[in-house]
Amino acid sequence: MAIEPLARATLLALLVMPASACVGSEPPTGPPRRDCRVIVWAQPETPGSPLHVLGSWDDYAEPGLAMLAHDEGWQALALDLPAGEYGYLIAENGVARLDPLEPLTSFRPGDQREVSRAWIDDCELPALVILPDDVVVGPEGTLAVTAQFLAASSGAGLDPTTIVGEGLQVQASSSHDGTIELVGAGLARGRHTLVIAAADELGNSAEAKVSVFVDPVAARWADAIVYQVFTDRFHGPAGAWLDPPTTPGSRAGGTLDGITAALDQGWFDELGVSALWISPVYRNPDEAREGNEADPDRLYTGYHGYWPATAREVEPEIGGELALRELIDHAHARGIAVILDVVPNHVDETHPIVGEHVDWFNPSGCVCGSASCPWATSTEVCWFTPYLPDLRLERAEAMAFAVDDAAWWVETFEVDGVRIDAVPMMPRAASRRIVDAIDRISTPSDRLVLGEVFTGAGSAGVSRLRWYLGPHGLAGVFDFPLMWMLRDVLARETASFVELDALLTEIDAELAGSDALLGRMLGNHDTPRFVSAAVGDDQVDAWDPGAAQPESGEPIERAALASTLQLTLPGMPVIYQGDELGLAGAGDPDNRRVLPDPATLSPARLALLEHVRRLGQARRCSPALRSDLRETLHVDADSLAFARRSPEGRLALVLVSRASGPRTIELAMASVPTGRYRDVSTGALFELADDGEIELGARTSLVLLPELDPCVAE
Repeated sequence: MAIEPLARATLLALLVMPASACVGSEPPTGPPRRDCRVIVWAQPETPGSPLHVLGSWDDYAEPGLAMLAHDEGWQALALDLPAGEYGYLIAENGVARLDPLEPLTSFRPGDQREVSRAWIDDCELPALVILPDDVVVGPEGTLAVTAQFLAASSGAGLDPTTIVGEGLQVQASSSHDGTIELVGAGLARGRHTLVIAAADELGNSAEAKVSVFVDPVAARWADAIVYQVFTDRFHGPAGAWLDPPTTPGSRAGGTLDGITAALDQGWFDELGVSALWISPVYRNPDEAREGNEADPDRLYTGYHGYWPATAREVEPEIGGELALRELIDHAHARGIAVILDVVPNHVDETHPIVGEHVDWFNPSGCVCGSASCPWATSTEVCWFTPYLPDLRLERAEAMAFAVDDAAWWVETFEVDGVRIDAVPMMPRAASRRIVDAIDRISTPSDRLVLGEVFTGAGSAGVSRLRWYLGPHGLAGVFDFPLMWMLRDVLARETASFVELDALLTEIDAELAGSDALLGRMLGNHDTPRFVSAAVGDDQVDAWDPGAAQPESGEPIERAALASTLQLTLPGMPVIYQGDELGLAGAGDPDNRRVLPDPATLSPARLALLEHVRRLGQARRCSPALRSDLRETLHVDADSLAFARRSPEGRLALVLVSRASGPRTIELAMASVPTGRYRDVSTGALFELADDGEIELGARTSLVLLPELDPCVAE
């Protein structure tokens, strides 16, 4: 029988569907019956060669199970096994390989070879399936859900009297085909997670979860502006401004309640922010610790949250569980999403699992970056410090712990996504398994999984990002290559805008087809501050004296130019707290200074804050500034201009000059209408004629919208 491409795709989807979504043949009467087999498809590398599947069900005994030939060179095998997790490989002429069509992998016990992963559901139980397109959020908080009941292997049909929809009403159901229609109304702004359950005629029940965000500020993650909050250094209780900590490695006293106060006071709304990335909320050890080999005499506390010391407990120092729930509730009520920082790579030495499961960890003694343990060769096995044991995620139990923990934080607190710390320090299988686990929590799978793939500059960094992306990989990564380039072009002037434009083109080409969301930032808590790079003291001792704080002049002007590009390029801007205020800082921990009270700032830094606010509001309003489309209109060493367009035809023009004096540039006008435009930051009007000439002041940027654009403010 010929297997058409669409049929192959349908069968392959069984490999990656949620556990409750195995759809099979229909019994003569009643709802469709589950089919929990996994279908493995493959093509031989040598045409005509027979393929076999080796698997954990018989300890990878050779030659394995023979695959059956189909048309177009494809071979297939149905794995009909008891419920559970299995590993497998595809063997050809005695050589075994991963299944390229299965994105999830695990590791074989013993030699810990990476193997493809198959999950077999329990078909003795029924299931409820809800597809993303079957969840519709309407106006004024209305919700419509269509669910499909799948019968167990017994064939027992749906009992309509057992259907329950938390917060929903059953509008219609069919015991014949198993369809269930539910509706809800009056859902308030924010995230709502609803449980739908039903049972068969034998009393076996199934349930599914629907999670929707009603009236979010950003309808898509691609529309979002994310603000990175470093909790201990943001605000104290009730929003109090903080004093600097006693030492750079001490706690400053920031709390989750402080973030909630800032929410209620409109700090994030004024910046156009639609999502908050909160630093890790795990409980950390109370005692201070020594620094690394290069910094052994200075003591650091776990103020940052990256030393998990207990399982699933919110740090009391920042307010505990109730404060976290209140923060999430207040954010959701404003349409603002919340992203939690999760740390699956390591735990603190005091964590209970360290003593209970010694075999879950890579051997101690390999400290990252030491002479005997360089980053280049030891990234996945090294320990950050001697007191942060590194999980050996090739062990099934360790992998399950890390994956389940990340999913637990999302499900328990109903947050909208996670930022995964230290992605390259783990096998790629770990980030993919976390993505899969979070996708399975509810329908639709709208949670963001954003990975910290720390890279260097240039093409090598871009390729490194690509490795972790793809349809079943991370939804997004931070664009470190662009961050470094922005510093070279705008902070140090060691590169030109021509190189920046070429890098943007390279990134687009390299990541094409990955559906990747790029988090575009000027810096974060692990890098020196942009403004200090512009001063030239970003490499000074991060403890004493730290970087100088410029109050005006070129560094602040350069920071404004960088913010313009950050907030107008395609991608998802990620503002690290303090960048909007021109905050200085060398490396860790100097880059984690407390957020200053704007009342204490110089006029130049207040002007930077207002500039960022206006740009954030413009991006929040303008579909052109949120689109994926960018067209270069002019580029030379010292200036860049490009157009942004929405699919509906809305237009924005972005112009940036780092030149030390005024200059006139000429835009390519073939696709740009002439007429009057207004700068969203200053409100100034500009007339654009056929010659495309426009004058830019020294170290100036313009973000121009047509004068009659509804996002233009006088």
